[in-house]
Amino acid sequence: MVYDILIYRLSEDKDMSKKELAAQYHASGCNCAMAVGCAFCDKAGIDEDEMKALVRRYGGGAGKYCGALLGAVAAMNMAKGELNADNPAALDGAASDKAAELLREFEAKNGSVFCRELKGRDTGVVLRSCRGCVEDAAELAEKLFEEK
Repeated sequence: MVYDILIYRLSEDKDMSKKELAAQYHASGCNCAMAVGCAFCDKAGIDEDEMKALVRRYGGGAGKYCGALLGAVAAMNMAKGELNADNPAALDGAASDKAAELLREFEAKNGSVFCRELKGRDTGVVLRSCRGCVEDAAELAEKLFEEK
């Protein structure tokens, strides 16, 4: 409850970047996909509870890809008018061009787009922390949202 109030107040701060907002959502207990997705609720045109319900499934690499990326892709698809409840983060959805660019830029920055590799589950070498992935996905997605 306290976290919900805190996040509501943060989401009203127009000077806060999406990277900062996503990091706050993540710090409040949202998984990676929910944190990034909720940072873009204003662009997606849905409320936080609905976004959390739609993208919760992608957290922790459940979709193989980094959940933070899939949260961003879901918001991009929704912003383009597509709400696919079965797979809101479809990479071939309405925002497929932006999704592909997001994945390319994220991989160039972090070495992978797959949670398993980012977390070093097979190699023991962590390429990027969860919080870092949340921040990077939000920062890159914000840039893509600003491009027309």
